[in-house]
Amino acid sequence: MDSSLISGIERWAAALARGATLELNLTPKPGLVDRWDRGSHPDLSLGIMERSARRVASYLEELAQSLAQGEPFGVQADIARRTEQEMRESLGSNTHKGYLFLSGMLLIARGHAQTDDERVLREAVSALASDFFASRQVSPTHGQKARDRYRIGGIVKESVCGFPALFEEALPAYRSALTRHGSPRIASFFMMARLMQTVEDTTALHRCGTPGLSRLRRDGASLEALIERGDDAVAFLSELNRDYVGMNLTMGGVADVLALAYGCLAALGEIPDEGDPTEATALYPLLSGSASMLRT
Repeated sequence: MDSSLISGIERWAAALARGATLELNLTPKPGLVDRWDRGSHPDLSLGIMERSARRVASYLEELAQSLAQGEPFGVQADIARRTEQEMRESLGSNTHKGYLFLSGMLLIARGHAQTDDERVLREAVSALASDFFASRQVSPTHGQKARDRYRIGGIVKESVCGFPALFEEALPAYRSALTRHGSPRIASFFMMARLMQTVEDTTALHRCGTPGLSRLRRDGASLEALIERGDDAVAFLSELNRDYVGMNLTMGGVADVLALAYGCLAALGEIPDEGDPTEATALYPLLSGSASMLRT
């Protein structure tokens, strides 16, 4: 493979690995592990998720090497399955299971597309996913059970349709909010708000049924409106986190697409190498008092 094409694949692998860390650092995120607490995940911690993110980085490096060597898709699928099993055995939980699939699919699509053009990437994702799910035996995971019970497409539909939550919702939301507000962190919260309203989050459905998903939708709309008014997003999200922990509600699908969006933005140069869009700004400080109040 041409050296410039290999360089592009390696750039995307590093950026997608960074996306997992940026999503983890975004704080607060209701019901999710972040730098303040473990949300609605008593089996997880920041340390466990950091270890998982490092394993994601190794996985993406291995995929990039496979792509650079011109190996077939089946080899990369085997790498993904092996990594998922190893992560579960070593960490005792699914951790980044959804992100392994999404980031891996986008990286493989980038290798096939050989371009950063978003339309071409979407077409490549859709073609790969269509072939993958057509030949794959469905496994009885929590996500699959939720998709069957609630008759939604979830990650399968999202992939076959070329990641609309990423390309039609997350990226435009981040870019437009960054233009209007000038703060990467506010843009990050705005992006999360849009995803809360649009992602068919099977983790929310698995834990809390349709009322849980409806709650995500309402809260995402409220968060979006609050940001547009210039009100305090951190206070609102902190309150939501307490509510979600009490309900055992979480939003793993939203987290996965957030991480994917960060990775895509980094690969496209819209998040500088030295920049961290999750860092606090003067408008939304990470107050130590609030942090200690939320820790468990």
